[in-house]
Amino acid sequence: MSTYQSYHQLYPYLPIEAAFFFSEVVNGQFGNRTVFDFCMYYAEKYKSREIPQPGPVSAICDILCQQGQLTLGHRRGLDNTDTSYISVIRDRENVVKNIPLQLVLNNRLSCLIYGFKYIYENYGKYVLPVEFTKQNDDIALGSCFMYKGGIATARHCIEGAKKIAIRGITQVQLETAKYQVHSNNAMDLIFIHFDESLTDFIYYGEKAEVLDEVIAMGYPRIPGYHNFLTAETATVSARFTASVGQIAAEAEDFWIKEQLFLITAKIKGGNSGGPIIKKNGTAAGVSVNLAHGDGDYDDLGYGTVIPVAFLDEMIVLDEKHYLDVGDIIFKDFE
Repeated sequence: MSTYQSYHQLYPYLPIEAAFFFSEVVNGQFGNRTVFDFCMYYAEKYKSREIPQPGPVSAICDILCQQGQLTLGHRRGLDNTDTSYISVIRDRENVVKNIPLQLVLNNRLSCLIYGFKYIYENYGKYVLPVEFTKQNDDIALGSCFMYKGGIATARHCIEGAKKIAIRGITQVQLETAKYQVHSNNAMDLIFIHFDESLTDFIYYGEKAEVLDEVIAMGYPRIPGYHNFLTAETATVSARFTASVGQIAAEAEDFWIKEQLFLITAKIKGGNSGGPIIKKNGTAAGVSVNLAHGDGDYDDLGYGTVIPVAFLDEMIVLDEKHYLDVGDIIFKDFE
């Protein structure tokens, strides 16, 4: 018998279907539909070669209860066949009619059920390496991620480059794009707008709180290896507000005068610009380098993250600030 961990491959639409199924009112009340009823319903609707089993389905529903997405009605029957759940989907009628929204909600529920392994396997397509050729022709590697129709990354992964290439993005797309930066020049953040928005991307961002579990994804450059996607789970461990003062005369960077957060995973060189993802599949922030003079956080094993709120606010501004990229040569990623 399959365990519930394999159900994201066997029955990919099970999470959203369970949310819909257990939100139906039967005979004037919630909670009259059982796990066995759902298994038969799903197999019939999707013409499954195998019927989902009550045990794994009940385990999935129990996880959704723990995440506040379902409520247990009653627990009965061998292997939970007669167990029932209650789901109240907000604005259910509009969700039923909106297929793209259903897919987004199904993905979020799947992230909550199957965890960071699922996120790594399914979000890898959104996280891309950035090849940064320096003025002396040395090549460095950074990370970026597809977000809300464009690409988000750390500003230092683009600014000052002699050449830039991003895997999966063509030279023409990069040459015709606009490179939006924050009004605060010290904010290590950039968003790339394309003439035609990307069709596949992380849809939502969400605030992270202290002790939230997250996963950091990116492309650290490891000598002797081709670039490959790494992931490290972490906890949002603390917050800090950087000092406001100016750092002296040698033109060293000084950090932004805004609130950032730390995670219990180092941001290795090539990881900067990559996303920090919460357990529900939403982006929580952008990995960045810590500027000089702001504490030995990296020595303590922490990574520094710009909250996604800064990115979201920046994207929708009427008056946008753009980086001058006229001196950068864009090329296809090889």
